[in-house]
Amino acid sequence: MKYQNMNPARRSYILFSVLLLTVQVTAQTPLKSRDTTVKGPQTFAMIVGISKYKYVRPLTYADKDATLFRNYLLSPGGGNVKADNIFTLLNEQAINSSFWGKGFQWLKAKNLQRGDKLFIYLAGHGDAIDEDQFFFLGYDCNPRGDKNNYLVSGAIQLFNLKKKIANETAKGVEVVFIMDACRSNELPGGTAGQSFLNTAISEKQAGEIIMLATGAGQVSLEDASIGTGQGLFTYYLVDGLNGLADSLDIPDQKVSFREIQSYVSKYVPSIAQQRFNRKQDPFFCCTENSERIISTVDTNYLRNWLRTKRTRGPGNSFGTDAGISFYQSNADTLLLQTYDRFYNAVRRNNLTGQSSAEDYYRQLQTKYPGNPYTLDAQSTLAVELVNVAQRLVDDYLGCVEPSPRQKQEMSEAANGLEKAISILREYDPDFANSLRGRLYLLKASSNNAPGISLQYAHTGLSIEPGGAYILNKLALLHLENNRPDSALFFAQRATAIAPNWACALTTLALVQKALSNNKPGEEKKKPVKSKSSFGFALGGGAIESKPTYLNNPNTGVVSVDSKGAAVLDIGIIYNIVAGTRVAVRPAITFVYGNSEVIFFRRNLTGGEIFRELVPVVNTSVNVSLPVVIRFSDKKISPFISLGPSFNYKFGERSAVLPVKKSVVLGDAGIGADLRIIKTGLIISPELKYSLGLTDMKDDASSTIYSSSISSLKQRSIMLTIYLRR
Repeated sequence: MKYQNMNPARRSYILFSVLLLTVQVTAQTPLKSRDTTVKGPQTFAMIVGISKYKYVRPLTYADKDATLFRNYLLSPGGGNVKADNIFTLLNEQAINSSFWGKGFQWLKAKNLQRGDKLFIYLAGHGDAIDEDQFFFLGYDCNPRGDKNNYLVSGAIQLFNLKKKIANETAKGVEVVFIMDACRSNELPGGTAGQSFLNTAISEKQAGEIIMLATGAGQVSLEDASIGTGQGLFTYYLVDGLNGLADSLDIPDQKVSFREIQSYVSKYVPSIAQQRFNRKQDPFFCCTENSERIISTVDTNYLRNWLRTKRTRGPGNSFGTDAGISFYQSNADTLLLQTYDRFYNAVRRNNLTGQSSAEDYYRQLQTKYPGNPYTLDAQSTLAVELVNVAQRLVDDYLGCVEPSPRQKQEMSEAANGLEKAISILREYDPDFANSLRGRLYLLKASSNNAPGISLQYAHTGLSIEPGGAYILNKLALLHLENNRPDSALFFAQRATAIAPNWACALTTLALVQKALSNNKPGEEKKKPVKSKSSFGFALGGGAIESKPTYLNNPNTGVVSVDSKGAAVLDIGIIYNIVAGTRVAVRPAITFVYGNSEVIFFRRNLTGGEIFRELVPVVNTSVNVSLPVVIRFSDKKISPFISLGPSFNYKFGERSAVLPVKKSVVLGDAGIGADLRIIKTGLIISPELKYSLGLTDMKDDASSTIYSSSISSLKQRSIMLTIYLRR
């Protein structure tokens, strides 16, 4: 039925439905690619301004400064940059995941080319751990009092941003990096952190033009008396770019890098000193950029700026239109419906499972791959999954002890974060990799077997060796598993790295208490009571039949020696406790292996000396009765053993050099009892030396071989492993 032929009620219903759908969809904006109808270079900008912070001390005018700079770019003074070419995050929307997950997907879609200009403007809090780890703080960043927690607490890693900038400048894009971030030294990094921040940004130059609000270690001023309430640096930066910096040289309706540097450096330090009695020296880099044109002056707009010296209304933040106008496309109804359902699922926080955001994203990806709506859903899903994980990480940083239900949530969040990392890796591998430490922290905190959690935690440590958050998790896991010594090792490392983090200090105190107090389930300083127990023995070593030469001229033997042989032993033991550290440990073992005696002899009529090997039976059953004295009652207990043993030989008796069937030996050994926690097993390696106390030689034998030796003693050295409960 054609629309014109429908009855009025039906037409009204359809029109209402379309309008409703349009209103719902325009609450979001699909990704919009570069406008290819514009020939030649274009200007783009990524702008972040945060005054309202969730956890750290708020600022007053950082968001207004970002809006001022955005409005400048949109104006004739800034070149009438299109709103589609500006990505803006303000306050609550300016979180780490949106900056990377949304911002750089947006930038990728713009396909910047040689000759393009990209402004990156950041206004808010900045801090640093050291010269190599420096950050711009996102809205939800919560370091919990220690700068080391910036690694996992929602801070934007500027080193990674520098890598992004280097990629763009390598393509011939002119990047202007502006940061008005050193507004407080009350952050965990303190004055040193502010100094590290600006030094790192300025020294790690990536081919961009750099404009920083302050020099190293200084604070950027903001006040209601500046403009209509602005930061001192941003206000005079925009003031100069609008055209006032052009008057410092021969006016040519262009503001060069040298001119804006001169203008800002003239006014900001003097006003900071005269009006606020503070020191603020902006930093500009570098001299090779001196003649680069930063802005072109529009005289009419400059005249209006001078007349009003006021901003015009609030800027846009991500979450309304993110600086991007609604994408007018000929998208079919199914696409729009699926896209709208995706966002409705996001609003309900239904991210995974049936009829979830993930489900609708997959439908979009299957039917409309590469479509702007699909790409927006892709980055939105990744951002939301990261945010769920980040909230749980923040709870952990605040020492929240997870319940079994919360551990299950951590497991689910880890699965979601893994999906987000997979999505993000396609277009932002650096950000994706920066999330892996959080991933293994959540996995280690989930409901797992102890060994699995420890394995996840050690994987996290290999990713972030200097992360106090993962060292603290390892300490907690070892404490839970009754290993206070290992827990102490990791707790001390965590507090050394993050001395101001209350959670690490609390963990260290718990570990120290476990070591000093005799609490149930902990083995430190708690005597381990030994019980009589049955076990098995397995070992090996070398045995030798040591002869003593008897000079008998009637035998033709001129000397004798022995040749050792390898032997194996296997048997059973019984450990009988005789005192706190004394035990009798009888054992019956089967010893397999024979040795040889070497006779050097000549014929009685003379001639050359020749060598003859005569085997000696040593395969036997050995019964030992040693006394064992232990030197401690800890998990590892060194001991010595002393005692006699009785050796009974079996097998075919040699007619050449017959030996007695049984001999008595003396044994001496050293070893250690190693207790395997939670199994009840004890492993006892022992190195034992045995020497014959009685002679093996059969005195009744009258062969030339037995007549040429006065005695034949058995000796051996064995390494035996005992296993018992």
